[in-house]
Amino acid sequence: MITENKDIRSTINISEIVDCVQTKIYDETPQKLIMMFDSLPKDPFNDYFRILAIPFLFHKTEGIFKSEEEPKALFVKALKELMNSTNNSVNNRHIKCLLLNSFENNDGEKFEEEVKSHTGQHYGNLFKEFNYKSYFEEAKNLLNKRLIRNEIKIPNIKNLVLLDQGCGGGRYTTAWKLMGVNKAVGIDFSDIGLSDAKSRVELASINDIEFVKGSVLDMPFEDETFDIVFSNGVLHHTEDWRKGIKEQIRVMKSGGLGWQYLIESPGGIFWDSIEILRAIMKNVNKKFAQEILQSLGIPMNRVFYMLDHVMVPINTRLSPKQIIEELEKNGACNIRRLTRGTDFDRVEYIYNKISFAKEKFGIGENRFVFNKI
Repeated sequence: MITENKDIRSTINISEIVDCVQTKIYDETPQKLIMMFDSLPKDPFNDYFRILAIPFLFHKTEGIFKSEEEPKALFVKALKELMNSTNNSVNNRHIKCLLLNSFENNDGEKFEEEVKSHTGQHYGNLFKEFNYKSYFEEAKNLLNKRLIRNEIKIPNIKNLVLLDQGCGGGRYTTAWKLMGVNKAVGIDFSDIGLSDAKSRVELASINDIEFVKGSVLDMPFEDETFDIVFSNGVLHHTEDWRKGIKEQIRVMKSGGLGWQYLIESPGGIFWDSIEILRAIMKNVNKKFAQEILQSLGIPMNRVFYMLDHVMVPINTRLSPKQIIEELEKNGACNIRRLTRGTDFDRVEYIYNKISFAKEKFGIGENRFVFNKI
């Protein structure tokens, strides 16, 4: 159950959130770091330092990804630096006095009990802050580059109807329309996201886009309705990703095209760092975290990137084998895992054979395209 100012992750054992605590691939350091943050009182002052751990660790890991040095030792060093700097800061009386005077009463978040409502609010609040360039141009360019680099051609795109399964704020729904589909439909459970999507599309005078409120696990569409069903980083945040795939293929026309992106396992330092941050942030107010990061001058699309997986309730990671088996079971054929991506996609780093790619990124993103029998 999700109660006021309480994330469902707070009831989960650390080792269930953070795989590397179990494997001890980085010795005891991740567990010590998490326990140190857990020992701090639950108040805005200490939450401020929990939030600062996000840009700190993202910055450190991104430096590791660019380095030619062995990455595991660098990651352990970064975790220890975070532990030491946090300890020094929270015990500094001057800093404490300064920050406590700046904090207003931070009312707890009020979430409905269902995970889909919780998740919808999380992403809705993030998406609505995107500027015009991030919302329209960036999504289209990312989608187009992924299609081109993987040599995915879509004949007669102007005649096709697309469903964006879990559209959030509608960025990719709109991107597909701008790419040329006849009609694009987005479905999501977030009132905030859908309202923002509708407003942006209306202001931009883009026609033939529809947004529908509903669950991606039980969609209000007839069988074989859509030519393309696009699901991009959604089902791993739901209670039942398998049911989501079943629904995706159910509403797809025979011979239609499916796109499915689910986060990967193994995921290397990239996902280990996010899981550590998830454990640190498990009880922090999400809106407060967003406001603090924005106050540091971090652009909203960067804030979204940081908070995306760190603060969402469910974050299931899967192997390619698990996904392929589920796709096949539900009638998918011609299944292909994409090996290329945008310049910052993890699979692109792996494709380009950067140093220590496996240690840094595991297997890279699980993006699949397929057809329906």
